[in-house]
Amino acid sequence: YNEYKSYLRMTAEECGFGDFNVTYLNHITIPTRDGVKLAARIYIPDKLSAGNFSNLFEYFNIYTDKTEVVGNKPSLTMPCKRFPTIIEYLPYYKDGHTASRDYSRHNWFCSHGFVCLRLEIRGSGASEGLYFGEYLPQEQKDLEDVMRFIQSQKWSNSKIGMYGKSWGGFDSLQIAFHQNSTSLLKDNLLATAVSVCSTDDRYNHDIHYQNGVLIGSEMLPWAAQMFLWNSRPPPPRYFKTYKAWESEWLLRLNNASQSWLAGWLEHQHEDDIFWKHGSIKEDYDKIDIPFFIIGGLEDGYKTSKYRMSRKLNNKCKFMIGTWGHQFPDDSNLGPRLYYLKMCKDWFSSHLANDDEIKDETSLWPRVQIFVRDSFNANDLKKDNAPGKMIRLDGHNNDHDRIVLYELKAKLKSSENFGVYHFDKDKISETPSNDAKNKVLLKPHAHQGYSPGAYMSLGRNTDFAYNQKLALDSSLTYYSSELKEDLYMVGDSTLFAGVHSTTWERIYIHVKVCDVFPDGGATLVSRCIYHLSKDRKYFKVPDDSTPSNVQHPYSRIYPLKMSLASHCFKPGHRVALSIAPSAFPYMWPSCSKDEVYFLPGNSYFVFEKILSSYAEKNIVKHPSPKPLLKIPKEIFSSGKSEIRENVKDGIYITEWYNDGGSYCLSEHGVKTHETSRLLYETDTDVTYGKVQVSNMLKMSFDKFTHSDSSTPHYDVEIHTNQIMSGGYDTYDLDETLDIKLGGEPFWSKKWACKIPRYDL
Repeated sequence: YNEYKSYLRMTAEECGFGDFNVTYLNHITIPTRDGVKLAARIYIPDKLSAGNFSNLFEYFNIYTDKTEVVGNKPSLTMPCKRFPTIIEYLPYYKDGHTASRDYSRHNWFCSHGFVCLRLEIRGSGASEGLYFGEYLPQEQKDLEDVMRFIQSQKWSNSKIGMYGKSWGGFDSLQIAFHQNSTSLLKDNLLATAVSVCSTDDRYNHDIHYQNGVLIGSEMLPWAAQMFLWNSRPPPPRYFKTYKAWESEWLLRLNNASQSWLAGWLEHQHEDDIFWKHGSIKEDYDKIDIPFFIIGGLEDGYKTSKYRMSRKLNNKCKFMIGTWGHQFPDDSNLGPRLYYLKMCKDWFSSHLANDDEIKDETSLWPRVQIFVRDSFNANDLKKDNAPGKMIRLDGHNNDHDRIVLYELKAKLKSSENFGVYHFDKDKISETPSNDAKNKVLLKPHAHQGYSPGAYMSLGRNTDFAYNQKLALDSSLTYYSSELKEDLYMVGDSTLFAGVHSTTWERIYIHVKVCDVFPDGGATLVSRCIYHLSKDRKYFKVPDDSTPSNVQHPYSRIYPLKMSLASHCFKPGHRVALSIAPSAFPYMWPSCSKDEVYFLPGNSYFVFEKILSSYAEKNIVKHPSPKPLLKIPKEIFSSGKSEIRENVKDGIYITEWYNDGGSYCLSEHGVKTHETSRLLYETDTDVTYGKVQVSNMLKMSFDKFTHSDSSTPHYDVEIHTNQIMSGGYDTYDLDETLDIKLGGEPFWSKKWACKIPRYDL
């Protein structure tokens, strides 16, 4: 144990720890207003007088095996001091797979003078109660109770910040939004937050739908992931008897184990309160506290970061790197940076009232964004992407005005905007004279080839590889070879002229790619749209109606693309493709309507910067220090694979991920998790089918009782979900099977058909 402590001290110095030793209590409980106790791990700076935490154990109702000490120097020598608090609020099992990242980060923050609380949402992990979905009002009310509790403590300076990636980042935005609403949260308890990989729009820019279209490659896999995780038992180490542990687990399984997928499919429209509740875009002005908001170019939420940089108060700062759905200091995709120090400086500025650091953070750019140079798509998984981080302060971001620009205006490229017009199979800056042309859009399975994951975690299955096959199968227009660098940085919009005779259900998928001299293509930006649901369109002018086309059925839609931050190199070409299918990324419309693209009535507008601007505004960041590692025993390493098969006109893509087998000795949990995804369609994409089969094995070797008659705590969970259907319905079949000690413990099946609604 002494050698272990010595190792931790040495590592702490290398990791950039501060002056405080850290004592963390692995399990405490905090009561909410209805009596439900939420579980948490608390990290305490050790330079506190004994009186400050004299009744901590009694008040928190603590059970813990041991109190760990992590740090550099002896402690308990300073006088009483009040500390700010950082909360991370998640449903992801603090005693399981998130323990590694918690150990690395919360210990580090705490060593710099913050009390850190890793809080579990009710009904998850070791917290009591039940929970039934994402970001529900109860979740936010519970957090309000916890924040009030913190502010009542002798050790608190009453300043509370939040920190988190994905779910934790979402929660911080929503708490800030609702704390100005008397209908939900009554006081402004949150002072600031660092929000990583989050969104302002839970309908159009989350993992379920995008612009009215179901995200086929993501909605079911995410539902399946939470279906599996929500079926886990609470950690047995916090229960006095086997019977108490089993009863709590059965309470969850019998009342809250059903997949969330059916609920998402029942809410198919943007104006549903189901989505509005968690969308801060409903009123950006409600957020009046400073945020440090971070995203990555390989993350599906990147566009929301750029949009929020234009909408949120001027106290907020934004940074978009080359990363996926990961933290900037340990992303599989580099360059990585010293993200923890930036967070520490942000919290010191806004929670600890450090005026010197506050002056430094006030000088940070409003927006920092990594601009990637042309890169081969198949090389993306390599360590560092080529390019540079630049600042965009003062850049003329006027894209929203252009989107509403009078369509008859002859837009021309400028320093801040590029404009491409369509003519035959090319795009150029010269307006087309052929306004009478129309091109039939035909679906094909290859249009959705290698879409990449919406939220890349750096696995082999997550990357969008060479897009040549998809471009060749779509209606694709190419620019001439570029003669100089083209920096496409920011928003872009395709004004798409489209014709249909019915407009019952028209889906469209648009991609911008960087085409290399050898024909290989890298994805730069994309969007999917349900045009029949979108009320925002313009009429095609009478004098440019294509022949044999009835004017009332021709429209021009402004299709806003995902954020682009890319430098196209000389000799490369810009490709813009339009397709009516892109399975599995875009769920099939299953419509037989004929859809035509009207190139003469279409053009593409994009934000750009000059090469000179990019070179003058480079921002450099130090590389990250090593992260403190939690003791972990690894039994098998993980792997990920993609397999594709075409037989008798049926296209099947299989994604397989194995997270490996490991044990976190401190928590006494051995874990092994796998996932298998099958995507199926036919040549003309007349249907879609997705099957996700997940498996989780957990073995617990820490518990508080010694009843030798009880079985071992060996848990095996299997989930299987199939989503299919045609024009009229989404068809779901779901099963959950659980074994305990090798014997069947709990099982259930669900099946339903959910109507597809269209406006």
